[in-house]
Amino acid sequence: MPARNPADMLPPAQLVKIAKDVAPGFVPGGLQYVQVTGARPTVRVWGKDPAAVSPRALGGFAAIDPYSGKILTTDFMPGQQDTANLFISSFFALHMASFGGTSVHWLYFLLGLAGAWLFYSGNLLWVESRRKAQRKGGEMPVQRRDTSLMASASIGVCLGCVAGISLTIAAGKWLPGRVDDMATWHMGIYYAVFFGSIFWAFIRGAARTIVPLLWLAAASTAAIPLTSLLALCLPGLSLWVDSTALGVDVTAFFGVLALAWMARTTARRVQHGPADSIWSGRRTTVVREATAA
Repeated sequence: MPARNPADMLPPAQLVKIAKDVAPGFVPGGLQYVQVTGARPTVRVWGKDPAAVSPRALGGFAAIDPYSGKILTTDFMPGQQDTANLFISSFFALHMASFGGTSVHWLYFLLGLAGAWLFYSGNLLWVESRRKAQRKGGEMPVQRRDTSLMASASIGVCLGCVAGISLTIAAGKWLPGRVDDMATWHMGIYYAVFFGSIFWAFIRGAARTIVPLLWLAAASTAAIPLTSLLALCLPGLSLWVDSTALGVDVTAFFGVLALAWMARTTARRVQHGPADSIWSGRRTTVVREATAA
């Protein structure tokens, strides 16, 4: 079969109209062209329906022949799925909060923060509880290696993840028009910060790393609203900024305040907490003095 000529395809506005005619409540968000010069040309009209379950985080789609305008399938279109596909899509929707609108998205965001805090604080409390379990006399207990490694891994993974995500979000305002492969750059930035934080935590130890990593996470998160502010003040830098992302900047600002508070509180614990705690910066000094005596 000879290759199709993309110039013969229907205009995007007509393809969007065809999708909306199938489901009036469908709100198109983008077009994805697949094999337009091949034997089975397809355009997926992606979008969401506020009153229906979306099978994916981006919503759902109607598959249309871009040359004839024929509807190929609506199995993944919100509000047009049969019972079997709707049953499967409901699991994706529950996992990715692709239903219920903005209020459900915020609820999932807050639940995600609560889960992350529970994981982070729970690991720190478990590590600290090992000290109390080991203290059986007046002597300062020696922390077991597995406990020390667990402490380093906990802060390296958790805080490295926060810093990496924040930096790659901020980089999203700098990268457009400057790099060809955005996805590769985003992944590279995230994993460089993530694995770098873990490596640093294992090399330096938990007590010496936790406060600097908290400040790194705070600085990385602050880069999100600061980049938006810079883009507004200096438009000549050609930074990407959109008023619809204002909620992200405001949320990041409050995240900076929370991380800065955690850093200051943790710093006091490192400096003035019990010397036999794995989170104490005084532990090394005390151990050396005891050994010298």
